[in-house]
Amino acid sequence: MAETESGATLLAKKDYDRAVPLLKREHEKYPSNPRIRLQYADALSGAGDLEEAVKQYEATAKYYDDNGLTVQAIAVRKKAEKISAQLAALHPPPVDNAAGKSEPLFSRPVPKSPLFEVLSDEEREALVKEMELEQHDEGSVIISEGDSGMSMYVIVSGEVKVFTRSVSEGGGTVYLAKLGEGDFFGEVSLLTGKPRTATITASRATELLRLDKDKLDNALARFPGIRKVLDDFYKKRAKHTVEAMIESLKKRGS
Repeated sequence: MAETESGATLLAKKDYDRAVPLLKREHEKYPSNPRIRLQYADALSGAGDLEEAVKQYEATAKYYDDNGLTVQAIAVRKKAEKISAQLAALHPPPVDNAAGKSEPLFSRPVPKSPLFEVLSDEEREALVKEMELEQHDEGSVIISEGDSGMSMYVIVSGEVKVFTRSVSEGGGTVYLAKLGEGDFFGEVSLLTGKPRTATITASRATELLRLDKDKLDNALARFPGIRKVLDDFYKKRAKHTVEAMIESLKKRGS
């Protein structure tokens, strides 16, 4: 077959060995493009070149840090952390190695962002450590209206759509909103224990940071003040939440 497929296409097909040289050339041509560098890192990881993958993930995360893209930086470091753990398992360091030779991924301060800005450095780090990175394909249902809510989400990349059940006779669903990078959702159910008030689906390939209730509880055990911060933060933005839109819609329909 003639080499007409792009590195990104081969990466999507998980043909990592063929994707690596193509993405390497693209990265060398456009070294300041974080999207290409991230794709190159993903391909390296898939092809088993873990050390180089970590280097490229770290460089990408630094770019995001330097440009104030906090959520993206956290997500990329989550990938680097996972690969670093695999490397550590494969090549454990000698016992007599000097401590602190490599800096832990989350010992560095987490940059300011709307979601984290009201937390102390220690509180932010505690929450970030408990988050998991997950991916959803186009059309994937992330949360369903009426379900119990045990997680909140921050959108790293991609886009989601928000729907709720119609209050009018005949039922059906009503499209409420589109959320993109940096937006977050699901915090109300996580904080209050109430069922989900909307269904949220991925409108294209989407990457999320997920914080589960038990993981939040882990952070709260160390930093109980996080609960008040999250409660206050929710109250301050309550008029702009998905839940507020739903309540308004149902009042109009009653």
